[in-house]
Amino acid sequence: MTSKKWEPSHMRLSPSKINTYMKCPREFYYKYIAKIPEKKTIHLFRGTLVHQILEDLFKQKFRTLPQWEKGGPAIWVQDQFEKGWEEKIAKHKWLWEVHTDDEMKSMYIETEALLQNFVASVNKKLTEMVQWKIFRNKQQAWNAVAPKYAEKWVKSQEYAIVGVIDVVCNDFDGGTTLLDYKTSKRYGPYLPEEYYRQLIIYAFLYTLEMGEMPNFVGVNYLRFDDTFFVKVTQSELDEARDLIKFVHDCIKEREEYEDRYETKPQNLCKWCSFYKGNGGPCDVELPKWEPKYKKRKKENYSDIDPKVKGQIELENQDQFPEFD
Repeated sequence: MTSKKWEPSHMRLSPSKINTYMKCPREFYYKYIAKIPEKKTIHLFRGTLVHQILEDLFKQKFRTLPQWEKGGPAIWVQDQFEKGWEEKIAKHKWLWEVHTDDEMKSMYIETEALLQNFVASVNKKLTEMVQWKIFRNKQQAWNAVAPKYAEKWVKSQEYAIVGVIDVVCNDFDGGTTLLDYKTSKRYGPYLPEEYYRQLIIYAFLYTLEMGEMPNFVGVNYLRFDDTFFVKVTQSELDEARDLIKFVHDCIKEREEYEDRYETKPQNLCKWCSFYKGNGGPCDVELPKWEPKYKKRKKENYSDIDPKVKGQIELENQDQFPEFD
């Protein structure tokens, strides 16, 4: 007897949708089924602008960029940032309604520094490659480190899911690394579970579409010039596939009935756009406990095992379901 072929739900998923469901099914319902508008914040605005500037930078040929030795790329990025900031501010006047002048100024300075730190980091790597005689000059080094794809869309019709990989890079051994840029803070020697899920889904979709398993996936924390890598094996691909199927199956089972999408009370609820305290429809009661970080050693980030995954463990935190 042949088993029935698995079918996805009616909804096309993405890594962000899956992360929302795993964090709180009720939030998923409000956001993607009821489609209740969320509060807009400057953080989303900033992230979009930074990703666009970096994508444009990676599309430049070395000869079109001013000389690295004279700080040319930093000037190019600064120019793109100033023009982009002004254009987006003009289009998104709501920013001034939800943020004070001081908050806007602080975000401007922080974003400017973030981008300049990134350019300085790239220049340092290019210089070291030439000094170590890996390449004869910075042009060769740039051609080697520049991604082969920037903003690579990957999708699967069979699993009804789509994603956008920030950059796809060549490894020195001929393999591939997928990177996602984050403007957020880093979480010590831990990779947040939501980042891990996003990365393995990218690896799964890239493998399906390109017929090539990436060697690594990683998160680059732009504020700190710190990259967290995860080695990709068949186990990660299987986990991603099962996760995608799990969320599709949950949606099929719950359909469009709000009460079937359970809440997951947690301390993060107080920042949710749909929480009643923020004017939303969700009347969940916040937990009485406050999260406490478990003690961990301060370690050199370069010494952290890249296979470590999972977010900083919180006391009394709900556990996510296991996937076979």
